[in-house]
Amino acid sequence: MDRLSPPLAPGHRFCWQVPLYEIDMGQAVYHGNYYHFFEMAREALLRDQGFGYAELVAREMHLAVVEARCRYRQPVRYQDAIEIYTTVTALKSRSVTFHQQLFLSASGQLATEVHLATVCITFAGKPVALPPELRACLTPLLVPAPA
Repeated sequence: MDRLSPPLAPGHRFCWQVPLYEIDMGQAVYHGNYYHFFEMAREALLRDQGFGYAELVAREMHLAVVEARCRYRQPVRYQDAIEIYTTVTALKSRSVTFHQQLFLSASGQLATEVHLATVCITFAGKPVALPPELRACLTPLLVPAPA
C-alpha cells in the first residue's frame, strides 16, 4: 500500500475531517463524494496561492472539468482525518490539469487519487485564456505527471 511521503516542494496540502453527510449505507464515503473533497482542496490551493476562485467568478469565468479519472484504493470513513496533496501536471493557455492524492492521516496510506483536466470558460460557455495572474500562481506548482 502506498504510504504518505512528504509532498513535492511545489505541492499544496489540504487537511480535513470527513463529516457524516458524506457517508453512504456501507459506512464509507460515497464514491461520488470524493469529488467534493478534491474540489475543496483545489479551492484552498487557489486561495492560498493568492488567486481565489472568487476572482475567476468576478471575471465571469470558471474552470470547467472536461476529464476526470479517479482511482479508489481503500475506503475513507466518517471522522477520518484526511490530507489531500495537489499538484499541477499541465498548464496550457486555456487549461490546467491537476493531480490530487487523498491520504488517511492516521496511517499515511493513499486512499484515493484523481487526475482532473479543466478548461477556463466564460459564463456563456466560451473557452478563454487563463488569466495571467492565475497562470502565475499555478506555475510554481507544476510538476511532471505521474506515470
